[in-house]
Amino acid sequence: MMRGYFHFKLFLRDLTYSHSYGKYKYFIFYCIVIILTAAKTLPLKELDGNSADVFFLLLKDVGYFIQSSGYEIPVNWIFIQFFILFLISDFLVHDSETNSSYLILRIKRREQYILSKLIWIVIQNILVYSGLFIVIYMISALLLGDFSLEASSYFQNTIQSQAAILINPIQLILHLFFGYVLTSIVLSGIFLLFTQFFASTVSFCFVLILGSLSIFIDWKWLPAIHSMILKSNLFDLEHHLSLTFSFVYSVFVYILLAFVIFSVYRKTDILK
Repeated sequence: MMRGYFHFKLFLRDLTYSHSYGKYKYFIFYCIVIILTAAKTLPLKELDGNSADVFFLLLKDVGYFIQSSGYEIPVNWIFIQFFILFLISDFLVHDSETNSSYLILRIKRREQYILSKLIWIVIQNILVYSGLFIVIYMISALLLGDFSLEASSYFQNTIQSQAAILINPIQLILHLFFGYVLTSIVLSGIFLLFTQFFASTVSFCFVLILGSLSIFIDWKWLPAIHSMILKSNLFDLEHHLSLTFSFVYSVFVYILLAFVIFSVYRKTDILK
């Protein structure tokens, strides 16, 4: 009972301290998101769009790589996906370098420290992306004067025309949310694993490269492709990238990563 209680206390400590430590970085991130949201929202005033359309325009990728000429880099996707990964990784590294020795001495069980971080990665990603979606919705709705999430004229004429199947705005938003969350959790887990062997800077660069491969390589087994809405089965049926597959894949990979991290951590010194 005491062990379980202390697990929870350690997790709560990670949750509260991570927000205290990174509050200014999170503030900067959400300020940039507000600016990006406004930039995507204002043109929709004349196109009869609503917040659901803003979610799509801001968070979408650029689809499957067909030819180099005319192919655009998904700037917003890169910014959101990897800035949040930076926020997660930054706290993991900071806490490891400054507090891990003290915490491990207090709890007297090294496994509890790394287990708390694995749980924190999941919850923190859910919270950060929840905040992201709330900010996008509130800013776009206020600017448009429309808080509905029904299929607008823009959605029906532009977004639905690109889709491979009949979709609705809520389905689209949920797919975007879960795709980004699952991808970020897996990338964070990969980063945490690599910090067991390499310096944090090297580990982060590796995860950036691994995540960026999904921009050019159309392989559904890559971890970052699952947040790319235009590569999902909502917009492309050829590659069979469904939300169900993304969920099962991401959960399995993260459990596998957690097992490996847990095993390695028990046999090594404290995190680098």
